[in-house]
Amino acid sequence: MKRHLSLNAFSSRIDSYNDKLFRGVLIRWELLTQAEKVVSQGIILIPLWWLIGWAIMPFIWVIGIVIYEYKNYKKIRLSRPSVEVIAILLFTVNSIISFIVNSPQIYPRGLIFPFYMWGCGGLLLWYIQSHKIRIRLQVVAWAFSIAICMMLVWWLLFYFILNEPYFIPTRTLYATILDKGARYNPNDISSVSNFLVPYNSAERGFGGLYRYTFFFTHPTVSSFAIGFAGLIVLDTKKRLWYLPIITVCSFLILICQARNAWLVLPIILILRWLFINSKTKEIAFILTLLSIISFVSLSIPSVTNWINETNSNTVEVTSNFRKDSTETRNLIYQRTWQSIVEEPSLIGHGLNGASVQPGFEFAVVGTESFILGTLLYKSGFLGTGLFITFLFAFLRWFYKTRENRPICSFLILLYFGLTSLVTEFEIPVVIMTLLSSMLFNPSQITSKK
Repeated sequence: MKRHLSLNAFSSRIDSYNDKLFRGVLIRWELLTQAEKVVSQGIILIPLWWLIGWAIMPFIWVIGIVIYEYKNYKKIRLSRPSVEVIAILLFTVNSIISFIVNSPQIYPRGLIFPFYMWGCGGLLLWYIQSHKIRIRLQVVAWAFSIAICMMLVWWLLFYFILNEPYFIPTRTLYATILDKGARYNPNDISSVSNFLVPYNSAERGFGGLYRYTFFFTHPTVSSFAIGFAGLIVLDTKKRLWYLPIITVCSFLILICQARNAWLVLPIILILRWLFINSKTKEIAFILTLLSIISFVSLSIPSVTNWINETNSNTVEVTSNFRKDSTETRNLIYQRTWQSIVEEPSLIGHGLNGASVQPGFEFAVVGTESFILGTLLYKSGFLGTGLFITFLFAFLRWFYKTRENRPICSFLILLYFGLTSLVTEFEIPVVIMTLLSSMLFNPSQITSKK
């Protein structure tokens, strides 16, 4: 009988493999499950996803799973969809309908992007839940360590060897095939996602450094990925491993120059320390207080400005190097909220609104905020309700299946939650959320035994 390996094929031998998982700095590939091989390859190939185009990545994964299932089982093995899967798929439909109803001109990206991001994300979640796929923390940490080292080498190459030259960005493979974005415009939202931009060569930011995006479409997304990698490696609890990687991650986040990472990640690390080391009942109050402080500091521009103006010189530099950005964000939030109140919509406005700063297309109503822009403005009350349904159902499932999950799985969700009012999410954030739902730490089982 032909033997097939299921993507969730964990055997009873997996615990005994943990100590033998590595041969020096290399992982023993033959000891990985099929799921671990696929996921670790996906992480190591982050530069390839960047070259192809992040927009199409979830769709490629869905197609890959369909081919795998039909090749080995002649059908797609799926269980009954959960509430969270149904809710996020309906949210996708709402986003597409909202775009069709409100857009004066129907163009493919407006129809396809919600499906790529939310639809494919929902289908991947459905498959993960159907097969109870779990990935060992050590495997993911190893793959992310390689990705972080590649980012460091990338910066060393541009900074020391190429001397950070001015360049004209080339298009991604996806944009080239579809003939999208013939000319690069750094102030055009759609243009940026169609081009390969390792750093912004037009202007220098904090400390005279260019703002690097590495293998992602925006520095904020890069900081999410780097922060996630650092949290995962930190959970390995192996100093010779996590100390150098954490040091590199800290440096990379510095040159990404994403303020949300600078402000939120220290809070996340404090919360992690409290979760691990504190055994008092007062921890819930401390965690809540810290979360509120960080949330308010990020969400209300006037509070952010006050903090920046009254702190030490280091913090003043952190805020002032992009002071105009804070003022522009403030205006975007005000105009977006004003539009939500004055023009409430059931299914949403479907696309970004008017510009709040002429000549700068990033500064438009409905941007710079997942909650205000993506949900309330573009998805309307129906779409927001569907996403809230998904969120609560997903968190409920996440908590019910919390056994042996590493703490980084919960912290990255908290990271996204704290930044959701001042950040627009992109496809890599969906991928990281799915990855956090699969993480599994065998050492926690060993400690219980």
